[in-house]
Amino acid sequence: MIILNQQNQLTMNKLVASLFFLLMIVQFTSSPVQAQDAKEISAADISMIKEIAALRNDLSVARSVRLEHLTIENQTKAAWIIEELLNRTEQKICGTLKSLSKSEFDWGTYDSSEAMLAQAKGFLQTLKEGKDPFEGKFAEPGGYVTDHAFVKKDGRYHVFYIRGIAATDWPAYHLFNFGHAVSPDLKNWKIEKPVLQCPEIGPDVFQVWAPYILKRKGTYYMFYAGVNPNVCQSICLARSKDLYNWTRDEKNPVVISGSWADGVYNQSTWSDCRDPMILKDGRTYYLYYTSMRMNPETHKPESCVGISSSRDLLRWKDEGFIRIEHSLDIPPESPFVVKRKGIYYLVYTNYRHGIVYLTSNNPVKGWKEAPEDKMSIINGVSATEILKVGKQWQISLISHQKNGLHFLEFRNLSWDKDGAMTVKPLDN
Repeated sequence: MIILNQQNQLTMNKLVASLFFLLMIVQFTSSPVQAQDAKEISAADISMIKEIAALRNDLSVARSVRLEHLTIENQTKAAWIIEELLNRTEQKICGTLKSLSKSEFDWGTYDSSEAMLAQAKGFLQTLKEGKDPFEGKFAEPGGYVTDHAFVKKDGRYHVFYIRGIAATDWPAYHLFNFGHAVSPDLKNWKIEKPVLQCPEIGPDVFQVWAPYILKRKGTYYMFYAGVNPNVCQSICLARSKDLYNWTRDEKNPVVISGSWADGVYNQSTWSDCRDPMILKDGRTYYLYYTSMRMNPETHKPESCVGISSSRDLLRWKDEGFIRIEHSLDIPPESPFVVKRKGIYYLVYTNYRHGIVYLTSNNPVKGWKEAPEDKMSIINGVSATEILKVGKQWQISLISHQKNGLHFLEFRNLSWDKDGAMTVKPLDN
């Protein structure tokens, strides 16, 4: 075993970076570049690639030194996310990232290479100063978090979540399984092995999205969106006794959109039936999910929230859908229902207005929308869940930063005397 001191390690890092740069030069000057493999590299591009190599060297030091006011977990998280942002910048320069269809990746939602590089440099500078550039934001090292679910067991919170690669999105990298992390306080997380790897056959052979978990008679039930290769989604079920080992239901899928979705729900094309959430009300379980229907009057598709009911979590009855005027042309994602003082609150993501909610005196019908100027309780975030932490209600959310960075955060949730929901920062 060869042990390098820090100075020798820096020298070695610089040598590796230089060799990488020389290989890049040889690749793009000694032979013609095929258009489908990479784009032409300009002098400005080469300058940025050199800067990326230098930044990787600085990042190697920043991730290995002792930082007094930063835990090793957060130091590692930040370093790996910065690394992925540098990777993506380099891939954009070289044109080497492919989507799931093997075609050119769609960079439409990303900044220019220069702006992405500047973003990475800013994060790295914060890390070098001994601070966490993503303080209060949970994600795996090099990863991102989106739709998620909580369950408490033996005094600890377990969170299961869509597990992606930082600075990218799902068409570039498959969502093969769910992330799993455990915390005593929703602040300090231990990352466990992922669960529910996509099987070789079945309705979830392609990807798994948006878990929701509840416990019944000593067994944990995970409902999630199974995705087939055509991106048709359906609600699937897995069960566990310990939250670590899960068994899929042999009858999956357990729920698909009702007959009201005829004409828009099809196994051979993208079809919405995802983001399951379950409310237990008395002896009945109500499952809410993001869906789409064909309007029989206009003969046009409309987004909606589907509803099913069950007494045992296994056999489900279609209860129709909720038509939401402000979300007819944009999916009402991540529906979550909570009952308080006899009122049902359905919170969901509306990508125009942020997190909004409906109210009703009934879990199935009679839902009312707030006026458009009062419907939003928090802007710019998505995929919320509601949970009770001690005596305080909290709402989880996914915050977003430019270029495909998504994190799990929390806010306090309260109701005013008129029953309106309010979201505020966590107490210090």
